[in-house]
Amino acid sequence: MNVSLTERKPSSRINIHKILIACIMIVGLILYCYWVDTPSKEPSIVNKSTVPLLLNSGEVHTKEADITIILWFKDGVIPHETWTKLPTPDWTWTYNELRTGSEKVAVTLSGKRLIDKDEESDLYKWYTTMNKELAKAGGLIYIDERVNQIMDISSYLSKTNAQPAQWALIDNMLSIAAYQRNIDADVLAGKDRINIQLLSRGKDTEGQTVLAIPALLNEF
Repeated sequence: MNVSLTERKPSSRINIHKILIACIMIVGLILYCYWVDTPSKEPSIVNKSTVPLLLNSGEVHTKEADITIILWFKDGVIPHETWTKLPTPDWTWTYNELRTGSEKVAVTLSGKRLIDKDEESDLYKWYTTMNKELAKAGGLIYIDERVNQIMDISSYLSKTNAQPAQWALIDNMLSIAAYQRNIDADVLAGKDRINIQLLSRGKDTEGQTVLAIPALLNEF
């Protein structure tokens, strides 16, 4: 009789352990499914005034960047306030006329200089305001920012919630065109709508990176 009771106890413990393990697995599966289906409440972009430009992104260690800005007016009409609202206090515009295929004359204002982090933040604030104003007048702003450093483009795109649309790898250069939801301008690249383009070339950290909004105009 005693032998029979002794033989049953291990069997009972085993059954209890199996039930506990099964319960833990089920609860874990439910929690995992809930975590996957629930979007993160922590935003990837902390401040629109510092991202998506390069120096304030945390992805480069350089202190300065070469910035070029081109304002394009397809109908040749430049709003007066455009001349007075400058990206930086010491900014200088260069005026140019371009004849289009339809024999119309488009005009551009362009300028370039070296900027630091603070100037980059101010410049992006200027961009978010002017981009909307110039769009009403048929204008478009192109930004070209370059640093002397190779960059992890995938990390940058992930941090700024940009969705890649096109990419290419040529020798030691990676090019990715994407759509970034906080930029209120876009262009068509084939069938894809993009508003940000990144190219980086070099080895290790030695090289160059360019950020173009909404697309690259000048050779890299």
